[in-house]
Amino acid sequence: MSKETIIPRLGNLLRALIKAAGYRPLVLQTGQDKDLDDLANEDDERQSSRFDRLQSIEDSCTDALAKDCGHEWAETFRYAWFRTAEALQGLAQNLDVTPLSTAEGQRLISQHFTAPMLAGFLTLAASRRTAPDFEQWCTSPFKAWLAFASHHTKVPQEKLLTNLGNELDADPRTIERWLVGEPVGKLGWPYAPKVAAAIGKDASAREIPLLSGWLLLACAYQSLSTELRDVVKRNLSLRSQQPWGLEDASRAISQASHRAGDVPLRRQAIPLLETILMMFSTKEHDKKTLQDRLDQLLGLIERADPALQSAYRYIHAWFAARNAALLGKKEAALDLYAESVSGAWWQAGQNQHPILNEALLYAVGVGDKDAANGYWDKTFMLGLNRRPKRPLDTQELRRIAFSFEQMFAPQKAKDRIPPRVEIRSTDDAFNLGKKHIANPNQKIKYAEGRTRRTPLMVAIQEGTLDDVKQLLAAGGDPNDFIPESGEGPLSYAMRRACDRKDTLIMEYLLGQNLSQETVNRPASTKRETPLKIAIEMANAPAVTRLIELGAEVEQHCDYLPSALCYAMVLLHGSLHRDDPTQEQAYFSGKTRADSYDAKEGAALDIDLSKRRQRLYDLKNASERNRQLFSAVLDYFVRPSADYRAVIQALLAGGADANRRYRVEAHDLAEWTPTLFAAQVGDLETFRMLVEHTGNNRGDPDLTLMAPSHLERFDALWVAIDHGQHAIASYLMEREKRNGIT
Repeated sequence: MSKETIIPRLGNLLRALIKAAGYRPLVLQTGQDKDLDDLANEDDERQSSRFDRLQSIEDSCTDALAKDCGHEWAETFRYAWFRTAEALQGLAQNLDVTPLSTAEGQRLISQHFTAPMLAGFLTLAASRRTAPDFEQWCTSPFKAWLAFASHHTKVPQEKLLTNLGNELDADPRTIERWLVGEPVGKLGWPYAPKVAAAIGKDASAREIPLLSGWLLLACAYQSLSTELRDVVKRNLSLRSQQPWGLEDASRAISQASHRAGDVPLRRQAIPLLETILMMFSTKEHDKKTLQDRLDQLLGLIERADPALQSAYRYIHAWFAARNAALLGKKEAALDLYAESVSGAWWQAGQNQHPILNEALLYAVGVGDKDAANGYWDKTFMLGLNRRPKRPLDTQELRRIAFSFEQMFAPQKAKDRIPPRVEIRSTDDAFNLGKKHIANPNQKIKYAEGRTRRTPLMVAIQEGTLDDVKQLLAAGGDPNDFIPESGEGPLSYAMRRACDRKDTLIMEYLLGQNLSQETVNRPASTKRETPLKIAIEMANAPAVTRLIELGAEVEQHCDYLPSALCYAMVLLHGSLHRDDPTQEQAYFSGKTRADSYDAKEGAALDIDLSKRRQRLYDLKNASERNRQLFSAVLDYFVRPSADYRAVIQALLAGGADANRRYRVEAHDLAEWTPTLFAAQVGDLETFRMLVEHTGNNRGDPDLTLMAPSHLERFDALWVAIDHGQHAIASYLMEREKRNGIT
């Protein structure tokens, strides 16, 4: 596959931005230069970790920007980069640019995407702070910055140039070239010391961050070609009269691509492709006829103009891979899927989603973890899965295996997963017997070997407390577990207590000698830790006991970053039963995918909303369905007092009330449990957090984002913004008591 693409790849663009901004020395200092180059070049030997490296470099640059130019600039750059990345992913997902020549395609991208985005970033930056004169900017950004700095600091431009030249050891001719708009070579990270030297002040001076950020931007924009700067200038002047939209850009490029691809090969191939797809949809299709159609398609492609062949070869490889997979030809299928993904990557528009999904499912299903890891990484690069990237660990593999069995039925996944339905009769009912007592830890197969459980686990699931006591006395191991699922006696006991509100067995098991590994082990594809289930059932004594046994309160809990964050969300749900936020998040596909989604074929985040919309429609299909849904919700939502007790237990166990997290990866706001409590509005809980006696108590003075000159986004701001008057009154009284003005 050619490394040169029409739609800029994320790694390539990130490297270009880092170079233009003068931050390459930072990347060298952090030792990430090879990672950045491999990312830009899409090094095949490291394809399974591209997105990890992307995230790591993003974080390093954001941290360095905050130290160099201040948090406000760092947040602006981070927001702009994430939005740009999402826009590029949207173009790559939807635009089939295979018919376009590279030169024509890149011209269209520059005209309809690059220039408007650059103009938009300048507009965004200027909306958040005072800005230089953009009329002059597009001719010579550095000269515009010089005038801006002089006006802002009252230091004459000549003195600024002299001081900056001395600091950079730049001769007058070099500076003159900068002033007329040539690239600024010697300026780069860090900018703050250079600005401080230019204005003759200490690096801590108030105006340093503002001027440093604009100087960074001036250097970056001055690295652009004169032609591109002219287009940016036109976009800036037209933006108020003709607002730019990604949909318009996508439509213009798509129309050009369609015209370029309107050739006889397309008109000949489409009926053949429709026939092949129809045959795949028929279970009992004629295998020889299907192979003949595939061969016919390949012959058609090979007789076409070589410039057009790549636009269709990946499609043939895709369907040939599916055929090989259904025929059980594992190695051929893996090779063909790899060829199809490579040929389609970042240029085949909407075809990439089904190809990448299918290749991932097959690699997971047949146990090729190397290929699966490569495809998994690509799903994040293309935006089919949401960031931050999740590891493709055992439970993620098992979850995806459900979708493999749905797509490639009747084949069975290599990893052991439960069947869609486990059928049992009354004869299968558990009755404790001598064989169970003799082997309480024997891993017995069920459902034709698809699942395994020990007698102790079955007793916990279906028996009585007396059955459990007998098996433990006979040598049953409460720390045992099933390797493929993580399930064990404790997870079964916790789930029984939560689902049936029957806590006897759980309480007895928590009194046993449980290891720290056991109390922190996630079980099933839901990754449920015992602590997560205890919080879900709002059982404060169980939470306290698990913490005593070594449960880690700061590890991820469900899709949230810590146990306290999860407890706060459940408290919010208990207090505000009519708030549809969490329900909407689930139905819109923003919560983590589970095995139920995968069984319906939704293995990737991008597919969740469509699958869950069917559930939403079912819920609202009748009044009875709505009542059933409400009744189930009522059963599982516990009283708010119980969740408060859980929060108290977590605080006593060392949970950090100031743990930072973002609701969405691209969000500027970083929440804490304390700030969220100000939004929830429960005064008792808020006081509990901020008045806790430990070092982990909540700090209401922390802010969602860097304060501006006009606003400080602390807990008081959150409370007022969300109409939580009791919290606001409490904080203002607290300020009076503490003598804060």
